[in-house]
Amino acid sequence: MVGAFQVFFEGWIFIFLALCAVGIIALLVGALWMYQDAQSRRMDATIWLVFLIIATLIGTIVGFVIVIVLYLVIRESHPVGGGMPAAYMPGYAPMQTPPVPAACPVCGRPMMWYPQYQRWYCPTCGQYR
Repeated sequence: MVGAFQVFFEGWIFIFLALCAVGIIALLVGALWMYQDAQSRRMDATIWLVFLIIATLIGTIVGFVIVIVLYLVIRESHPVGGGMPAAYMPGYAPMQTPPVPAACPVCGRPMMWYPQYQRWYCPTCGQYR
């Protein structure tokens, strides 16, 4: 004979397993999307994936939502297909060319600008100025 408690318990197990399956599917879909999006923005996709999984295991749905929202906020500063513009990257300022050709202070002849050295070169004197 089946008691009322057993029927009630079997119903809750089914609901619990269904919620677990939905949670696992949501985690897989969210993790796959986040990983591909982070790679397209040249962010560290593996770190974001690990962060999402750990937050989901520790904080369940709340941890999952927090990491997704945090990722959506941070990803705005990373354009698709590349890093940040040169103006935002320290040490990577665009090279500036001098406005007018300079004359050599020794011989008075025109000098040549070499951007890789960021200096003027006098071919007559054979020296950088």
